[in-house]
Amino acid sequence: MLKLRNICKSYNNKVVLDNINLDFKSGELVFILGTSGSGKSTLLNIISGNLKCDSGEIILDDIYVNKLSNKKMNNYHCNIVGNIFQDYNLIEYMNVFDNIMLAFNGYGDKNRINILLKQLGIYEKRKIIVSKLSGGEKQRVAIARALVNNPDIILADEPTGALDSKNSIEVMEILKKIAENKLVIVVSHDNFLANKYADRIINIKDGKCEYLPLIDNNKYIVNTKKRKKKRIEIFKFAFKNLWLNKIRTIFTSLAVSLGIISMFIVSNLYFNFSNEIKSLEKEVVSVFPISISNGEYEMLDNGVRKSSDKILIKDREKFIHTNKITKEYINYLSKIDEVKYVTYTYDILLPFVSDKDKIMDKSYFLTIPNNSFISDNYDIIYGNNIENKNEILVKVDSNNNIDSRLLNYFDINNDIEYSDLIGRKIRFINNNQYYIRNGEYYTSNGNLSDMYNNSNIELEIVGIIKEKSVVNENNYIYYSRSLLDEILKINANSDIVKLQLDSDYNVLGLDIKKDEILSYLGYNSLPCNINIYVDNLSDKDRVIKSLDKYNLGNNKLLYTDTMSEAINIVKDFINIISIILISFSIICVTISSLMIAILTNVRVLERKKEIGILRSVGYSKREIKNLFNVENICIGIISIIISYFIVYILKEPINMIMYKYLDIDNLFNINYVIMVIVFLINIFIIKMAGIIPANKASKLEIVNSIYNR
Repeated sequence: MLKLRNICKSYNNKVVLDNINLDFKSGELVFILGTSGSGKSTLLNIISGNLKCDSGEIILDDIYVNKLSNKKMNNYHCNIVGNIFQDYNLIEYMNVFDNIMLAFNGYGDKNRINILLKQLGIYEKRKIIVSKLSGGEKQRVAIARALVNNPDIILADEPTGALDSKNSIEVMEILKKIAENKLVIVVSHDNFLANKYADRIINIKDGKCEYLPLIDNNKYIVNTKKRKKKRIEIFKFAFKNLWLNKIRTIFTSLAVSLGIISMFIVSNLYFNFSNEIKSLEKEVVSVFPISISNGEYEMLDNGVRKSSDKILIKDREKFIHTNKITKEYINYLSKIDEVKYVTYTYDILLPFVSDKDKIMDKSYFLTIPNNSFISDNYDIIYGNNIENKNEILVKVDSNNNIDSRLLNYFDINNDIEYSDLIGRKIRFINNNQYYIRNGEYYTSNGNLSDMYNNSNIELEIVGIIKEKSVVNENNYIYYSRSLLDEILKINANSDIVKLQLDSDYNVLGLDIKKDEILSYLGYNSLPCNINIYVDNLSDKDRVIKSLDKYNLGNNKLLYTDTMSEAINIVKDFINIISIILISFSIICVTISSLMIAILTNVRVLERKKEIGILRSVGYSKREIKNLFNVENICIGIISIIISYFIVYILKEPINMIMYKYLDIDNLFNINYVIMVIVFLINIFIIKMAGIIPANKASKLEIVNSIYNR
C-alpha cells in the first residue's frame, strides 16, 4: 500500500499542498482532479520522487520514499514507478527503441521492448525518430518507456492533455488495462474520462483534499533490483549528442587541438634539443678538457655588499683565489682512474729553431700524452702519426689553413702541397747551447746558425692532422711527452742551472725569485696549465667529483670546465626559448579549457529537459555527470586525432626551418611517448575543464529540469 501522510509543499511562500493524507492500493486506477494550479501535478511529482516535499511522509509498505538516499531513489525511479508525462518528455532526436532503452534497467530480455511496442501498436515505428511521430504515437512510446521495467506504480500527468478525443480514449483504454494488476494514478482535469475509467476519484482544491483511507491487506512485492549501470548506453548517448551538433563539435575540437599541437611541438622540440645537447656532450666530451691553470681567479661571493649610491670596499682576499699547481696535485691526478689523458703546459724556456735559423714562438708547440690522443681526436690527412720522440705533427684548421706566421718560420709565403711540409726539420736548443756565461751572469747566444748546427735534438714533421670535431681553429705543432721529459732532464743538468742553484742572485740578472727562475730553466719544473681529458660523461662526472674532493683540503685549485660552460650557454638559450613557447602553449591550453567549460555549460542549459527525463527514468547523478564527461573526452579524442595529422603535416616544414636557421637536420622527430603523455595530459585538462558544469548538470532538480524552471 502507498500512503501519503501530512504532505506539505510551498513555492515562494505560497502553499501548494497543505497536509495531504491519501492511501492507494495496487489494482486500481485513481484519478486526481483539480483546476490548474490546484497542486495535483506537484502531488504526482512528489509521489514519483521527482520533487521533494517540505514535510510529511511517503510510505510504500515499510519504505519511507522521501527519506531514500540518492542511490536508492534511482532504483525507485527505475523499478518501482513509471512516469507518463503530458508532453511526452521524449528525446526528440533519438528513435523509438532507443528512447525506451533509456529506462531499461538491464535485467531481463530486451525483447520485452518489442513486445510492448507490439501491444501498443507502434512496433513498425521502432526505428523512426521520435520527432516524426504523431501525438498519439509519442504518448504510446512514453507509456512503453514507463512499463519497460514492469514497475509497481504508473504515474500519468495529464496523459491525454495534448491528444484529440480518439487518441485520448485509446490511451485511457491502455491505462485501464494496466491498472488490472498495478496502481495507476492519473492527474487530469477531464471529468468525462475520470467518470468513465476511474476506480476512484480524488478531488484536490487549493492544496487540500479529503482523507480517503483504504483497507488493503495485500503487500507490495517491491522490486529491489538495482539498476544496471549503462556505461555503453552513456557512450552511445554521448556520441549521438555530439553527432547531432557535429559542426560545433568539429570547431570545438579544432580549437582544442591548437593547445595540444602547441604543447606537443614545444615539448617535442625541447626533448629533441635536449637529446641533441646530450649527443653533442658525448661527442665533444673527449675533446673539451677540464683545465687547471696557475694564476688568479675571481670567485663569486653571494655575501658581497651592494650599493647604488656610493663605492664600497671589497676585500680582495675574499673574491680572488690564486691557483698554484703542486707536485702533490699532479700525483693526485695520476691516481684518478677515469682520466684518459693529461696534457701539461710548462712556462719554461723552449727555444725551437726552424731549418731556416729562426727561433719559433713556443706558443705554437704543444705536448701530447700519447699517440692514441691523436688517433682519437684528429684525422691524419697526410703522412703518419708520431712513432718516436723525434717526430712532430702539424695541425691545420677545418679549412686546411695554417697561420702565415708559422709558415714564415720555414720561409713559406705561398700555398703549398702537403708533401712540401712533410720532412721539414726543427731543432731544440738546450740551455748550454742557448746561454753563454759572462762573469757571474748568463746571456743568450745570438748565433742562431751555430745553435742550430750544434743541437743534438732534431725533430721532423711526419704528419698533418685536422680535428675530427672542430674545437680550436688555431694551428699547433705537436710533440711527444717523452721528448719533453728528455728536454727537462738535459736542462736540469745544464751549467746555468748548476750556477743558479749555488747562487743567491738571479744569474740572468732578472728580478725573479730563485725557484721561479730555476723552473723557467727546466729544473724541478711544474706545469702552469693542466688539461684533463676523459672518455665519456660518466667518467667526467667522477673526475669532477674527485677534483671537488681535493678542493675540500687547504690547497684549493679552481678548474674550468670549458665544455660545460659552452653547453650551459646553449642550454640557457634553449630554456629561455622553451619558456616562451611553453607560456604560449599554456595560454592556448587555458583558452581551450575555458572554451570546453563554457560549451559544456551551454550544453547543460540546452539539455535541461533531457537531463530531467534521464533522471526521472533512473539515471543517477553520477551517470549524468559521466555523460557530459564522456562527451568532453570524445571532443578531446577528436582533437587529438586532428592534432596528430596537423603535427605530421608540419613535421617537414618545421625541420626545414630548423635546418635553415640552426643547421640541425631532422630536429623535429615525432616522439610517440611524449605524444601519448601530452595527449593524456590534455584529456585530463579537458575533463577537469568540464567538471564544474557537469557537476552542475548532475545536481539539477528533476521537475525543474523537465519543466525548464
